[in-house]
Amino acid sequence: MNKLLPFLALAAALAAGSCKKDNPDAGLPPATQEGKNTGGCLVNGERFVATGWGGDLFSNPTPPLFGGFSFDSVYTVDLNGQYKGENATLTLFLKNDVPKTYLLNKDTPYYPQAVPSRVLDHATFTIDGVSKSELYGTNSTQTGKVVLTRADLRAGIGSGTFEFTAASTVDRSKTITVTNGRFDRKQ
Repeated sequence: MNKLLPFLALAAALAAGSCKKDNPDAGLPPATQEGKNTGGCLVNGERFVATGWGGDLFSNPTPPLFGGFSFDSVYTVDLNGQYKGENATLTLFLKNDVPKTYLLNKDTPYYPQAVPSRVLDHATFTIDGVSKSELYGTNSTQTGKVVLTRADLRAGIGSGTFEFTAASTVDRSKTITVTNGRFDRKQ
């Protein structure tokens, strides 16, 4: 029996470990408010982390995060990274720069294609593929929210969390779901 005990203990440990649910935040940067220039989320359950992408002889590298406070009261942030092997950008556009919850639930033109004064709160996810690009955006039926947890204009730090569902502008029946989103940007 004594020889069987180590085997039973190992089997019990393996069984207990396999029952644990995967941590959805695993591999995502922590949700901080210190201006660490980090961001990430899950897009259809797959990790998307702001890593930027390289430039070439004719262009500069794209930074992991871009944007911040602008146009007197607007807050925008771009998370640039890779999604399914393609360059992708997630953009959050807020008409105000005050810490609060912003609902993404209106039909609106998307920034930066439209003049900021005509644009309402929204989120987009753009996949810049080799053969084709596709833009997904929130609207009155594909909605979400951004919680701006820190908006410190003096320090240039904007931080928050987000989640949304967005529809393709090419085929409205195609959607993506973004969960567990977070960003911490210092201009």
